[in-house]
Amino acid sequence: MDDKLDIGNAIAMMSFAAVVGSGSFSAAAKTLGYSKAAVSRQISRLESTIGLKLLDRTTRTVTLTPAGREMYARCARIVDEVSEANQVISGMLSRPRGDLRVNAPVVASLFNVTQIIPLFLQKYPDVRLIMNLSDTKADLLKGKFDIAFWVGEAYDSDLDAVKLRDYGMALVASTGYLNKHGRPSTAADLKEHLCILETHLSRLGEWRLSPEEIVSVNRGALASNSVRMTREATLAGMGIAYLPRFLIDEDIASGELEILLPDIVSERMPLHLIFPKGNYQLAKVRAFVDFFLAKIETGPVAQRKSGIPLARAV
Repeated sequence: MDDKLDIGNAIAMMSFAAVVGSGSFSAAAKTLGYSKAAVSRQISRLESTIGLKLLDRTTRTVTLTPAGREMYARCARIVDEVSEANQVISGMLSRPRGDLRVNAPVVASLFNVTQIIPLFLQKYPDVRLIMNLSDTKADLLKGKFDIAFWVGEAYDSDLDAVKLRDYGMALVASTGYLNKHGRPSTAADLKEHLCILETHLSRLGEWRLSPEEIVSVNRGALASNSVRMTREATLAGMGIAYLPRFLIDEDIASGELEILLPDIVSERMPLHLIFPKGNYQLAKVRAFVDFFLAKIETGPVAQRKSGIPLARAV
């Protein structure tokens, strides 16, 4: 392949993205306004040009090959960019519309995300929101999601981040565990205890208790990337955990969990909206970010990073 711009390749890439996005050649043909045979020829042309098979086809299904998965992320971005360009031309960039794919932690309801989503959709009826709840890192750069909620710092330099607010952290354990193993009186005492490690918020084997103090801790029977699982294990008496207060406030109030070393712990964990650089210019992403900045309980900590224009911080 040479480096010359080939408009035919761009059309073929859009056809490929339409087939994958709709799940069939027939649906893609309807979306694009082409015949099914024309779409098939475009895909064959693209595969021939790059020398790789992109789709495995049967009479009933179309599935991506490994090369196809890599190609789709880029082709889908082309479709999004062309769609946004068309909106600019027609003067509709200010109207959010289309599918918005959002990832959020399983415990999203605890910081009011699930309560705010219906209000967003009422305000923007042309947006179709696809919500996924997962504690793992969202695949933002390959096009699986447009935007994600993330507790902690953004995990890739190619992502923009908008901090909505931050949450206090707490060391906690069940009364049963503490009665059996004793209560730590200093941060150094944590090395003598079983610790339930949550790898999303902390590095394995260490906890940042304050901006100045990082302590090494012993690994207990469980380490996971799920704050929900860590909370359940703590309630079950498996050890000491280090979790955001919003997750465990009710457990503390009920007496099921006890706060440890409150005079030492001052670290706060940020809640961000993260998305690929440049995506704030997409109307649906910009509307989502602005809406959550206005609705979520942010206080004075809300801020935007990485050159994103500051509209307001509530």
